[in-house]
Amino acid sequence: MKDIRMITGKRIAPSFETVSALLGAKNTDAACRQVRDAFEELLVDVERRVRPKAALCIDTQSPFGEEGGGKRVLMAILTIGDGIGRLTEQLTAKNDMMKAMTADAMADSCLFAFEEQLLPYIRRICMEEGYGIEGRLEWAKEVQEMVFHALEAERTLGLSITSEAMLKPEKSMSLLFELTEDTTRQQVEHNCKRCRNEGCPLRKKQQLVLTVEQAASISCPVGSNLSEVLRENGILLPFYCGGTGTCGKCGVLVKKGSLPITSEDRAAFSEDALQKGMRLSCRAVLQGDVTIALQGQEEAFFQTPETEGAAAALQGKEKAFFQMPETEEAGRNTETKRNRSRADRAERPRENGEAAGYGIAIDIGTTTLAFALTELENGKTADTYTAVNSQRAFGADVLTRMQAANAGKGALLSRAVRRDILTGVLTLLERNCIEPQELRHIVIAANTVMLHLLRGYSCKELSRYPFTPVTLETEELTLSELYADIPKAGLSPLASEQIRLTLLPGISAFVGADITAGLYACNILKADTAALFLDLGTNGEMALKKGGLLYTASAAAGPAFEAGNIKWGMPGIAGAISQVTIQNSRPAVKTIAGCPPKGICGTGVLEAVAELYRAGLLDTGGKLKAPYFPDGFPLAKTVRNEDIILTQQDIREIQMAKAAIRAGIEILMQHAGIQWGEIGQVFLAGGFGYFLDIQKAAAIGLLPKELLIRTKSVGNTSLAGAQRCLQGQAYAELERIKKSTREVSLAQDSRFQELYLTHMAFEEAAG
Repeated sequence: MKDIRMITGKRIAPSFETVSALLGAKNTDAACRQVRDAFEELLVDVERRVRPKAALCIDTQSPFGEEGGGKRVLMAILTIGDGIGRLTEQLTAKNDMMKAMTADAMADSCLFAFEEQLLPYIRRICMEEGYGIEGRLEWAKEVQEMVFHALEAERTLGLSITSEAMLKPEKSMSLLFELTEDTTRQQVEHNCKRCRNEGCPLRKKQQLVLTVEQAASISCPVGSNLSEVLRENGILLPFYCGGTGTCGKCGVLVKKGSLPITSEDRAAFSEDALQKGMRLSCRAVLQGDVTIALQGQEEAFFQTPETEGAAAALQGKEKAFFQMPETEEAGRNTETKRNRSRADRAERPRENGEAAGYGIAIDIGTTTLAFALTELENGKTADTYTAVNSQRAFGADVLTRMQAANAGKGALLSRAVRRDILTGVLTLLERNCIEPQELRHIVIAANTVMLHLLRGYSCKELSRYPFTPVTLETEELTLSELYADIPKAGLSPLASEQIRLTLLPGISAFVGADITAGLYACNILKADTAALFLDLGTNGEMALKKGGLLYTASAAAGPAFEAGNIKWGMPGIAGAISQVTIQNSRPAVKTIAGCPPKGICGTGVLEAVAELYRAGLLDTGGKLKAPYFPDGFPLAKTVRNEDIILTQQDIREIQMAKAAIRAGIEILMQHAGIQWGEIGQVFLAGGFGYFLDIQKAAAIGLLPKELLIRTKSVGNTSLAGAQRCLQGQAYAELERIKKSTREVSLAQDSRFQELYLTHMAFEEAAG
């Protein structure tokens, strides 16, 4: 008997932008004003009539006969009921056609919104059952009938189906997904390359020419995705959302030819920018010869190629990745500094007659890398360096990067982060006038996926149940061994040095070496009372210490805390809005380094949400109030006079992230058998935690108010732990931490989902 799951949707409101687009009304049209008037007049009645519900199940029945091979599929039917349909009929009978058309478009908008609401739930069900999503399939009417009957839609949803396989009520739709054992794949959009429907009209065979100004000329099949073509040819754009079109960071400018405007394009760019040719590369489907420019892409970069075609496009760039060329004048200045530095060091006291040299601690974060140059004789920090992780071009989170690695891009991911590491090491040595032979030891901490991608290990077993890493042990090698596939000239001036390299041990697939190092840095096992450790990033890792045990878990918070999937999101670098206050509906912002606003980083997003709620501009369900709901709340303007706005979707991303973290903490507490009052210390780790206003975190319910006075921001503990390991005598303690852990799987805990839904609301801040 099939396990048919029934889902009742949460409150749904139609989008005016979607409605106006469906009706073809432009912002400057008189018709648009008429549509808006009708929309606002109908809104309350339409929202009252929406009855979203869905049925879905996982089955082995192939929609394409024997050729399906018995692969599992997920079938779903969703409907918003016939309430709006009856309203449309009433308006038509009154001959009020403007309102009738608007009501019908509002119904479509609600159905689309319900679909978007359902997709994360579908992903979650598949993950719980140990499946990924290979792609959405297209079908003929016979398959629609099969889905209808498989889900018993007449009984479960009260639907009917016509002889032409049309669902009744009309505002209903079917979804069909092909599943895979690779849990990192979450391809909810249709992919004709993987579809078995040979008659699909999307299938194309012709070739076209893509020209990238000042970079490459590429031949590729008609129907190709633009971002995939660019990436396959070594041209990488910021790609935080992994290709869902939600982050808006991979824009290109069409110079010749055309690319259709998608709904994601409209959400990402102004009408003026669209008319000038701006498009999101991740949503662009190539249908003919086209020329694009990467102008304005400050974060775009070129990746060392793996293919002959890409090599031709990027000839001569290898040296730029792995060497730091200097001008003649810069060389003279550097040599002067070196001589002065040698003289200074000659006067320092020596231990046992020898200079101790230097070490570098490195934390490889999903978004950024942090380096600490350390004097080995005394453990002091001589200099620090940070950089954005170049792997961001393959996605903002570890799931999308594992998906890319499993799709054959592992070597590119490895080379990207190794390039970042080498750049950081060489920068620190050059900046501090340190000779290569004085660098003795490098220690690296990172989560389990980052270390796998660094080493080029397979992520296939790590990405599917039971999520088995290649290794979680300490690894000892040399820097040259890490770059064994790179020509020695590319490693200069470090190629001849036998620099010791240590990769720290992890705890599990989801709780990695960055957490081991962080727990060590905080001396958590030596705490007198129960203690909570939180590292809030793309993955919310947490550990709860009770007695001699550590209960650990990882909550899939998504990249919102690091500004991924945020319309104006950017890393925590100069120009990012990091602090927000709102008085009388007017925002005041502060940016990193005091630069003109360019976007908003993770702490800025959270503070903006907290301030909107405090100011009464956001209800407990997370909905922006009028007049900001349709278009978002403006926070600041860029130097180009563009509005940096916080959208309704941005707020949803924060809601989901904070709900996952809060629910995860409470599950750990239940496993440990303790209450909030028993937790004596809270260590808030990571760059996000360090700059976070704890009061505002409590205001939205990320942390309970009871823990405010016990919460301490401890910064990048992963880097601090790696730095302590440079001093030696650390590895026994790291092993003790590993042996003390009890991992808790949130996905397999039936209470997690209930707590997650509870903490989506902002009720903690009331009063």
